[in-house]
Amino acid sequence: MKEVAKFLAGFAANQVLTHGALATAGIQFSLFGITYDQRFNTIAVVVWAIILLLLIYYAWARR
Repeated sequence: MKEVAKFLAGFAANQVLTHGALATAGIQFSLFGITYDQRFNTIAVVVWAIILLLLIYYAWARR
């Protein structure tokens, strides 16, 4: 199970970097009816960062 958490931590890190870059650049677009604007991407960075920290704790720090 910890190996799955490590994989998902990588996915979460990718999401943090991608949404962070989109928020910083101020890029806005619509995909499948969802508008990705700076506000949405900033919220996504915070949520994915929390998920990432939880996954890192579970996969590497927890005994």
